[in-house]
Amino acid sequence: MAEDRKKQIEFSQLIEPHLTSLYNTALRMTRNQHDAEDMVQDALYKAYRALDQFKKDTNFRAWVFRILVNTFITAYRKAVKQPQKISYDDLEEFYLFKRLDETASLQEMPKEEFLENLFDDDIKEALENLPYQFRLVVLLCDVEGFSYNEIAEIIDAPLGTVMSRLYRGRKLLQRYLWDYAKKRGYITDDFKQKK
Repeated sequence: MAEDRKKQIEFSQLIEPHLTSLYNTALRMTRNQHDAEDMVQDALYKAYRALDQFKKDTNFRAWVFRILVNTFITAYRKAVKQPQKISYDDLEEFYLFKRLDETASLQEMPKEEFLENLFDDDIKEALENLPYQFRLVVLLCDVEGFSYNEIAEIIDAPLGTVMSRLYRGRKLLQRYLWDYAKKRGYITDDFKQKK
């Protein structure tokens, strides 16, 4: 009994600093509060049961996020028997910044200022619209701050796959945010490219 209590205390101390991040990431992956709560609960249960397998001097945060991601992938595969295949090879590099350069109405506004004016909710919506394999690496890198190597370990994929998915995910975000800017009137079709 004393050993169980010791394990509970140890786990609580390790997990507590990461609970908010785990929930926020689960929410962005599932796009549903109830599903996110269930996924975090499942991941915590699995992590607690496997705590003896955690190597003490390694990255606990990466370890527990890997469990969360595996929990998500398992649930996703059950929900979607045949994943949708989409080719993103034709995405233009730096799409948003190129379009900003082409738009005369924004020449007076610095790009950084324009991007800072986008609302958090719109960025969250853009993230939610990404296919899950891209959304996952963008969340882990750009929101949670994991390194490429940590992400490769978390999702159990080669480093090249992580870099490719991150690149493509960011390009899709740029494209979505360009459409958002047009819808909100930041950019209109009336303006021609300055020569």
